[in-house]
Amino acid sequence: MAAIPSRRSGRAARLRRVARRRTRTAPRRASAPIGSRPAGRRRRTPEPTPSTPQTVVAAPTDGWTRLQQAAGTLAALGTLAVIVFTWLSLQQVDNEHALTREGQVTDRYNNAVGNIGEDALEVRLGGIYALQRIMEDSPRDQPSIVNVLSTYIRNHAKKPKQAAGAANQEPASDVQAALTALDSRDRAHDGTENVNLTHAYLAGAHLEGADLTDAKLAGADLTDANLNFADLTNANLEGAHLTRAYLADANLTDANLEGAHLTETNLSEASLTAASLTDANLTDANLDFADLAGAYLPGANLEGAYLEGADLTDADLPGADLTDADLTDADLTGTDLTGAKW
Repeated sequence: MAAIPSRRSGRAARLRRVARRRTRTAPRRASAPIGSRPAGRRRRTPEPTPSTPQTVVAAPTDGWTRLQQAAGTLAALGTLAVIVFTWLSLQQVDNEHALTREGQVTDRYNNAVGNIGEDALEVRLGGIYALQRIMEDSPRDQPSIVNVLSTYIRNHAKKPKQAAGAANQEPASDVQAALTALDSRDRAHDGTENVNLTHAYLAGAHLEGADLTDAKLAGADLTDANLNFADLTNANLEGAHLTRAYLADANLTDANLEGAHLTETNLSEASLTAASLTDANLTDANLDFADLAGAYLPGANLEGAYLEGADLTDADLPGADLTDADLTDADLTGTDLTGAKW
């Protein structure tokens, strides 16, 4: 009779079977690399982290701060007001000074003009020197002063009653002072006014280097006058008396010398370019190395004149008298000598 297994032995058998199942080696799944994810699985987007709101610090708006701001604004406005007031005050002072100076110049001018009308020579001289000084201080008054001095010279430079040709003739001291005053001026301030010495008697006058551009000297007597280096550009010397005058190196470009008396006048190295010398008397005049290019000399008397090395290029001398004239080395290129007398 077979033995019936006990309940204890059956339990022991089941425990052994469980133990064997647990000890079986199961195939392990390959480990995935770091950072990889299984296929088909999406990366989860991290939830956005709510930003922390920045706290705005409001400017203090208490009453004390507003009071400080208002005080600063008032201070700035006060400073600006002081600057504007100062500027206006300075402008007013400048205007007052200008009016004062103008009034002073007017007073000086009136006094000077009054003085040159006096009988006493020393008073007239003082008036002339005062006008000269005013021209220096007030250029705007120069045109009127040029007119006043020119008129004074014409009225006081009259031909003397003694015989003409008297030796050592010179203008009176007041006339020479007026000429010197005109000579000292800056011609740039003349405006439209020009020196006007028409028919003035200025024999022996000292005008060396004088600026007489556009001057009116028609009929003036400048016998024996010294005009060396003077600028007489475009001056009107029609019928003027320049006998024995000194005009060496003078500029007579475009000057009108029609009918002028230039006997024995020294015009050496003078510029007479395009000057008009129709019927001028140049007997025995010294024109050595003078520039007469383009000059107009029809009917001029050049008898015995010295023209050594003179430039007569394109000059017109129809009917001129060149008897005994010295033309050594003179340039006569293009010169018109039609009917000239040799």
